[in-house]
Amino acid sequence: MAELTMRSPGVSAREIDLTSPTNIQPSGIPAGIIGTATRGPAFVPVTFATYRDFAAKFGDTDGEKFGPLAVSEWLRNAQSVTYMRVLGIGDGEKRTTTGNNAGKVTRAGFVVGDEQPQDSGLVARNPFAVIAGVPGRMHFLGCFMSESAGSTIFSDAGIQPNAKAAPIIRAVIMAASGVVPMLSSSLIASTQPSNTVAATAAGPVGFNTGSVDISVGKQEFTLLLNGHKNTTQYPNVLTASFDPTAPNYFLNVLNSNPYLLEDAGLCVYTHYDIHSALAVVTGTGVIAATAPVVPTSYEPLAFILTSSMTRNSGSAAVPNFESFEDRFRTAVSPYVVSQKYGGTPKNLFRIHALDDGTYINKKIKISIRNISKSSSDLVPFGTFDVLVRDFTDNDENPVILEQFLSVNLNPSSERYIAKIIGDQHVYFDFDKNSDGQKLVLDGNYPNVSKLIRVEVDSSVEDNEVPEDVLPAGHRGIYHLVTSGSAILSNGSMAVGNMLVAGQGSALLRAVEPAVPFRKNVTYGVEPRLTVSKNLYWGTMFERQESLTEPNKTLVQNTTIESFTQYFPKFHTSFQNPWVGDNEGTSDSNGIIYDADRFNNNAFSLENLSVRTGSNGIADPKEWASASYVRYGGVSANDTNKTRAFNFNTDLADLTAKSFAKFTFFLQGGFDGVRIFDEKSTKLLNESIIDEINDVGRGGSDGPTVKVYEKALTIIGEKSSVDIKLLAIPGIRHSYITDQAISKVEERFDALFIMDIDGRDSLNFVVTSSIQDNNVSNTAVAFASRGLDTSFAAAYYPDQIMIDPKTQTNVQVPPSVVVLGAFSLNDSLAHPWFAPAGFARGALTTVVETSVNLTRNNLDTLYDADINPITAFPGTGPIVWGQKTLLATQSALDRVNVRRLMIELRREVREIANRLIFEPNRESTLAKFEGLVRPRLQRIQTLQGITRFKVKIDTSTTTQADVENNTIRGVIYVQPTKSTEFISLDFVVSNAGASI
Repeated sequence: MAELTMRSPGVSAREIDLTSPTNIQPSGIPAGIIGTATRGPAFVPVTFATYRDFAAKFGDTDGEKFGPLAVSEWLRNAQSVTYMRVLGIGDGEKRTTTGNNAGKVTRAGFVVGDEQPQDSGLVARNPFAVIAGVPGRMHFLGCFMSESAGSTIFSDAGIQPNAKAAPIIRAVIMAASGVVPMLSSSLIASTQPSNTVAATAAGPVGFNTGSVDISVGKQEFTLLLNGHKNTTQYPNVLTASFDPTAPNYFLNVLNSNPYLLEDAGLCVYTHYDIHSALAVVTGTGVIAATAPVVPTSYEPLAFILTSSMTRNSGSAAVPNFESFEDRFRTAVSPYVVSQKYGGTPKNLFRIHALDDGTYINKKIKISIRNISKSSSDLVPFGTFDVLVRDFTDNDENPVILEQFLSVNLNPSSERYIAKIIGDQHVYFDFDKNSDGQKLVLDGNYPNVSKLIRVEVDSSVEDNEVPEDVLPAGHRGIYHLVTSGSAILSNGSMAVGNMLVAGQGSALLRAVEPAVPFRKNVTYGVEPRLTVSKNLYWGTMFERQESLTEPNKTLVQNTTIESFTQYFPKFHTSFQNPWVGDNEGTSDSNGIIYDADRFNNNAFSLENLSVRTGSNGIADPKEWASASYVRYGGVSANDTNKTRAFNFNTDLADLTAKSFAKFTFFLQGGFDGVRIFDEKSTKLLNESIIDEINDVGRGGSDGPTVKVYEKALTIIGEKSSVDIKLLAIPGIRHSYITDQAISKVEERFDALFIMDIDGRDSLNFVVTSSIQDNNVSNTAVAFASRGLDTSFAAAYYPDQIMIDPKTQTNVQVPPSVVVLGAFSLNDSLAHPWFAPAGFARGALTTVVETSVNLTRNNLDTLYDADINPITAFPGTGPIVWGQKTLLATQSALDRVNVRRLMIELRREVREIANRLIFEPNRESTLAKFEGLVRPRLQRIQTLQGITRFKVKIDTSTTTQADVENNTIRGVIYVQPTKSTEFISLDFVVSNAGASI
């Protein structure tokens, strides 16, 4: 809604629609659930009333993750749940501050080329490579390229300032331990790679430069994977093409699944597609003519390079490309900037994702449109729209996820961008000492958007920018530091690869390509051009396949996804591989650090060349001639009537305003996990088992262990989180579940619903659905833990349920469905009723149990204080027990009694809180007792207790207590016990006998 300014007496009327659905507010004390999720904030407990609200924040069920399924089960009969998503945090401590490791997070993320843990044993080595092979490295695969006729893809970006070919990085590749990828120098008979490459070997077969078949439709090269031995599944000689349209394009040939790193020998991390219409593979001006090679179409144009330093090391000038040892990160956009003032734009704001981790990298993009100058001197600041769009949409068919219309940069306005979108950031501050880590809230305005928040530059917040300021473009994105005299190593050049004199360092200029920007807003070719007002300037998300018709295709350009990928930027002791937010940084040793100037990746509408009409304003009929000049500096041409787009004059024209819009992306989301191991990536219980059993993986300090330890620490803080139940679905290891028990005992107001390790007939922990389950071994192993607490209840076995979203059968840990039974119990009755049996323990969403339990099994489990889930003839699965883990016989060895006591404590505490700081005298004691008694009478009426007695008077609170500002009282309760055992005698008598 635009701001309304009345300058003279009158009546105004506005229409305000309040009929849209309103969010249901949570009610009651929530269950607390810790788990993974597709999206959402990490380590921030969030409370919801409905599953729809949960799914909007953390993502829907996916037939795989247990946490969302548990939420779905609980909310079927409840209206309040608190969920905490987890991601990788390493050791959970602040970053290191000294030595070469300064900036990294211990045990977070991964190091490229490390030996990956193996399921077969404790020895971590690549089973598909030579023993004692050299550690893997980060490699930069590329080729020499020149612009196609009429193309300016490189020269506009400053990559190809002369006629010479430029070394262009086409992919960033991670090699497995023991594997050294090299290039073949001749494709006539590809040299076989070495199968004995080791740390002591003379060296791998192949070269850092290799031949490319540049015959029409080829662009083929051969990669040799030295040391890779899994050739039955993945060959160690790979012939691929640099042509994105070729069937054997390298992205189709080389593995890009990080889980298959060792199986395949390598993994493509990022790739950069360049269509042959824009640039060709050639060595013009760099590679000298060589002796003829048969066939003559082969030229030494490919390269594969590593850092000039040893693996996993860096210096003040050379980045460490292998260390990704960072905790999770959140995607962020470059700063949106203003029109130029004194030749320089001003930072205005940038967009942060609300979702932590990698999910959002490839899910949304941002468009700025409807940029309007102020219509009156009395209304400072112009307005603009911010659109959040689907990453994969196109400008002709936009998918707008959210839109914020007519926002401005005036902090005093109701339409101020920070107020309309929101700028609050809730996060757990890991970069403090352990005792200082806590949840933090930054920002002034609640987040209205469900997807993004805005960070406004301090100059805008402090009213230090001109009032006519408007968004005109954005800063350059974060980019790789690869080009420079000392960054990459040109290693061993292929025999016959003769460089032109003076071009010996040509390979050292290798850079990633520029971000593709839209060149014009037309379809067709001269003289039949059609102008489209739908097209946005800025990042071009569609793949360009034609010079004459750059907007012809609507095919998604997957290269943009690579630009969103995270690279390390946390090092403080040496040069980072990835730099940005650094406008004005000087060049050094031939390296362009400044993200604005690197590849001319900064974007501005003021770089548009437009044709003007007789009034000197951009001619609304001539937008077919408008073009984007990437390098800027558009000079006025009076003959052609062209000049740069002018914010002061051109925005006055409605047509010009409709074309003044641009799109950009967010980048850098990171999960902080070891991406090559599925168990570690997904933070599964199996990863905890691996870590605990292997000190090499961290033992009890392992990264997955620390994830759940930290989550329990946060959710265990009563002042921050209020819960009545706790579950960590799927996390069964005793190291974590013991800590969960300790946390609920410390809280004294919640019950832990625990999943336990199943055991097979060989007494191994069950980690796979193909293993058998042995009830006796499971019970014995659990009993041996010697647990003694009334604040936890264990359930067994796993259950098969239907995922409500995917409609597939999923085997889930018992806590998922038991939460459903608890919520059913509380909706039908009260916490002090037993959440078990046919009435309140029926599991209607369960298809079957994973283990069919016999009567003997039920007895065995119950004797070990494990609550069985079973099915009887003609019934579905039912929770058939309600024991806590209290070792001694007591009323508190039942779930309903423990929950009764939790409820009583909560009720009395709420009353007591209202009496804090009241005078400590008899009347206050009487008031206290008088307030408590009705609460207990209510619970007695509702069958929670049989009898009770309250005594809060001068006999319980002595004068000494008064002197110490203390009130003491005694409350006696006799819980109502549930019926669990029924014994009947059937007596058969003779006829006529009395009955």
